[in-house]
Amino acid sequence: MRRRRSLPNITPCNSPALFISICLLLLLSTVSFTAISKISLTPFAYSTTSTNSSMNKEIPLTVKSFILNQIVNKSKAAIVVGFIDPNGTRIFSFGNMSKAHNVPVNGNTFFDIGSITKTFTTLLLADMATQGVVNLTDPIEKYLPASVKVPEFKGHKITLENLASHTSGLPEWPSNIWLNNKVGVFNPNYNETMLYQGLSNTTLTREPGSEFQYSSFGIGLLAHILSLKAGLPYEQLVKHRILDVLGMNDTKITLSPYEIKNRFSIGHRGGKEITTPTVPEIVAAAGAFRSTADDLLKYTSANLGFLHTKLDGAIQLYHLIIHSIIPANPMNYSEYVALDWRVLTNFGTETLSHEGAINGWNALVAFIPTNQIGVVLLCSCDSKDVDMHNLGFVLLHLTGVQNLNWRSNISIHTTPGLS
Repeated sequence: MRRRRSLPNITPCNSPALFISICLLLLLSTVSFTAISKISLTPFAYSTTSTNSSMNKEIPLTVKSFILNQIVNKSKAAIVVGFIDPNGTRIFSFGNMSKAHNVPVNGNTFFDIGSITKTFTTLLLADMATQGVVNLTDPIEKYLPASVKVPEFKGHKITLENLASHTSGLPEWPSNIWLNNKVGVFNPNYNETMLYQGLSNTTLTREPGSEFQYSSFGIGLLAHILSLKAGLPYEQLVKHRILDVLGMNDTKITLSPYEIKNRFSIGHRGGKEITTPTVPEIVAAAGAFRSTADDLLKYTSANLGFLHTKLDGAIQLYHLIIHSIIPANPMNYSEYVALDWRVLTNFGTETLSHEGAINGWNALVAFIPTNQIGVVLLCSCDSKDVDMHNLGFVLLHLTGVQNLNWRSNISIHTTPGLS
């Protein structure tokens, strides 16, 4: 039998040198940990929350490094990243609300979501269509005052579906929406009369339904029509038919003074805090809503079919492809438009996505129904600084980290404003 070697009995009492060494190591470790903690917490705050402890969704280190370098340190902004799959949700937060309000952002922080608002508008249309209140093929003149001259092309009329799928032929914005004709600066007093005038003064250059051209004008007009039909203001109509159904209590256009002070982050461009333009109320449907990651994960859950409500039929309807569009993605997938949703496909799976951007803000909702996964990105950074679509594609494993800074030569936007 082998004899077991006994270790020498070393104690602080019989080995003063070892005791001193251990003390020094403990002291250095404590100092180092404290220093690292201070360094980490000074430029940014980082936290995670999950609705299911078994969910194993993490942000790759290379992506986390990109977020810290490009968004937190360079842009001085903040971002909340939300994941959803059949196991639940998980949220990662980076950065603080603002210089004045040096508090970490989280899933409950309000962000401007820009044109993601448009998907609420088209869901309204789909819901009202499934209930027989309107028909997608109805010409829009059916719902407007007789005094309004609605443009048409060689007898072909603009329909509600044309407005919702950006195939109406209307420009990105009405020509009379800019203050003192300064393109990019909204006239804060833009109203219904001016909207009708802008519509009447528009000349179509092609048949409605024949070609995709992104139009905030068209979506704003669609919301106005639906509001007239329902007899409710746009924000109230969205709340009644969508937000209350899905429990999205923190999605709204108008924030209270308390919410602005304590829960609303500040937009950034080029590393500086900026003032975001206010979208005129008459076209608020183009991009005036604010929301939180918690709420948009509920919205994504409904779109993935995890959350079943009376909106299920409308959600299926507004996912259906209407028209092809020119591809503009790093995967070189084919692209289509549904009722406002961008649909990307390799003809094996479909990814539905919508970006929302307005000066100083950039957001994304994207999901893959067949894979049962989705991502929500809310950033107080400008789209010129960081592209949320690329980040979303990487997080959904559609492309690699080498495409985080990819930029397309194709732009669907012809004038400044919401995207």
